[in-house]
Amino acid sequence: MIALTRRAAILGVALGLAATSLMATDGKADSAPAEGKAVGTLTVNGKTIPVAFAYARSVPGFADPNVPDIQVIVSDVPLDAKALADEFARIDMAKQGKLHAFEITIDASGTPVSTAWRHDGFNGPMPSGLSSDDVFTKTVFDGKTVQGSYKSGPNDEFFGNTYAFDVTFNAAIAH
Repeated sequence: MIALTRRAAILGVALGLAATSLMATDGKADSAPAEGKAVGTLTVNGKTIPVAFAYARSVPGFADPNVPDIQVIVSDVPLDAKALADEFARIDMAKQGKLHAFEITIDASGTPVSTAWRHDGFNGPMPSGLSSDDVFTKTVFDGKTVQGSYKSGPNDEFFGNTYAFDVTFNAAIAH
C-alpha cells in the first residue's frame, strides 16, 4: 500500500508539473513569465488606474515568425499562467472589470511594433497599434530583461474615447 501511494504521489506530481508548464495558447512547454514590476498609470475617459505588475515573454515575430518579438504586459493585477498565455482570457477579464492592462510588442531591435489595451473603460472598441506621438524609451533590452518606459502623446482619442498611458516597467523575459 505504501508503494502504491508513493507511486501515485510521484505520478501526481509529474502530471501536475507537466500541466502547469504547458502554455494555453499552443501547448508547448514554455516557462510562464515571472512577475516583474511596473509603475505608472492607465487613463481611459478620465478614470486613472495605477499599474504595479509587468510580465514579458518571447512570442513569434510580427514581421518574421522566426525572429521572436517580446510581449510586455503591464497591469493593475497579478496574472496567472493561463491569463498570460491566453489573449482571450485577458480580454474576458477586462470586459468583467477584473483587469486593466496595456500590452506592448517589441521587435528584436527594441522598437515597439504593436500595442493593445485590455480595459473596460472604453465605450466600444479599444485602440491598438502605434502613434508617432507616443514615446518609448528602452533602458535594458538584452534578451533576458526588458526595462523601459512608454508614454502616450497628448490628447489621444479613439472613437470618442480619450486615453493615456504613462508606464515604466522591468521584467525578466520568459522564453
